[in-house]
Amino acid sequence: MGAFSYLSNFSKKPPWKGYFAQRVVRPWELPSIMRKHIYTGVMGNIYYSLVTGIFFIYYGNAVGLSRFQWGLMGGLGSLLLTAQILSALLTQRLGQRKFLWFASALAARGVRLLGILVSLLFWNAGYPYAPLTLILAISLAHLFEAIATPPWMSWLADIIPERQHGGFWGRRSAWIAFAVICVVVPTGLILDRTPEEWKILTAVIIFFGASIVGFIDLLIHGTLPEPAMAIPKRTTRFLTQILAPIFDLRFRPWLIFNLCWTFSMTLGGALATLYFLEELDIKNNLLGGSIVLTSFWLLGGVLTGAWTGRLVDRVGPKRVLFWGHLFWGFLPAFWLFASPRTALIWLSCSSITSGIACTAAWTAANKLVTRLPAPPDRAMYVAVSSCIGSLAGAIGITTAGIVLRQLEGWTWTVGGWTLVPFHLLFITSLTLRLLTTNLLIRRIKDPRRQEK
Repeated sequence: MGAFSYLSNFSKKPPWKGYFAQRVVRPWELPSIMRKHIYTGVMGNIYYSLVTGIFFIYYGNAVGLSRFQWGLMGGLGSLLLTAQILSALLTQRLGQRKFLWFASALAARGVRLLGILVSLLFWNAGYPYAPLTLILAISLAHLFEAIATPPWMSWLADIIPERQHGGFWGRRSAWIAFAVICVVVPTGLILDRTPEEWKILTAVIIFFGASIVGFIDLLIHGTLPEPAMAIPKRTTRFLTQILAPIFDLRFRPWLIFNLCWTFSMTLGGALATLYFLEELDIKNNLLGGSIVLTSFWLLGGVLTGAWTGRLVDRVGPKRVLFWGHLFWGFLPAFWLFASPRTALIWLSCSSITSGIACTAAWTAANKLVTRLPAPPDRAMYVAVSSCIGSLAGAIGITTAGIVLRQLEGWTWTVGGWTLVPFHLLFITSLTLRLLTTNLLIRRIKDPRRQEK
């Protein structure tokens, strides 16, 4: 209780007076709140696109990360996302969502940048510690990002009315996609035209610039108002609070689907970018890779984001959830047929399909997860949902890394088609995705509409 009391007192007396103060959100403020939410979302997604996407994969390979280490880092990062349960407890006890989100998000972005800079120093000095430094730093960043998620989601659901949630999220996704395209393509061109001996340093400069944008995003986003949170009475034990979403018959079907889908998706998709870079030779065409893997994916979101958001509000999230995941499930089929000669064509088709399907599925899932639970319980429900997905993702990514390590160098010829270990992962992932979508989504309930 002492630690909670200290944090509560500190959060009520922030360094900047009024920055973390809670207040009522007035109806006439909603348009400006939505606009600010969108452009800070743009800044945050530009940051993540540059520091976690294809450019980071290139950097990690350059400083010595193996396929197994990539799988290990992804698995650890997913496992540490279970810290969302602790975050949800802190959110419910403190009632200060903005403060908890800001502190953890700031720590996550700072640790990520520090890890990249230190790994560069080790690599440049010839020490073999760069991969280990990256694994530790990125895993710690995932931990802080996990803590930031439940308070942010609860805060979002309290300032955006339920009737406008889907439409707002769709517009936000469309603007984010458009802005990220405008940044990622020129960045890919710069890195592609940079001489080989300067590429790693150039990538780190890109990461540093993206981090500055990320820090500014946090400062601006923190100016959004935070309504006072309805803090539940402490009449139940912590374990009971954790188990409540699992025993909730309306929420449990979503948790089961989330578990199975995330494992199916990460098994074949989490390390797919390594396959694109190495087996399909995208590492020698980073501009083309950034266009087809990032820009085309985002283009799908630009074209359909606002429309799918309105569709979620009109027909409910369940239908959109099904069709979004169904098309999302077919993505490994595109990767199976790609070769170095046809890679850009197949990956373009994959990315556009993925951009449309993922945007629809995420918009539907976002509304479903935040609207099924009662407002005081949202943080814990979101945390448990994310943790279950994270555990499944950790198992999926780690399994993929182990399979690639054990079968490294193996090839099989089937009917004139040469298979490598990645292909086995893609076939298994494709099968599991389609089974999960068709068998489990039908059991999920649409949330009741809450008039506001």
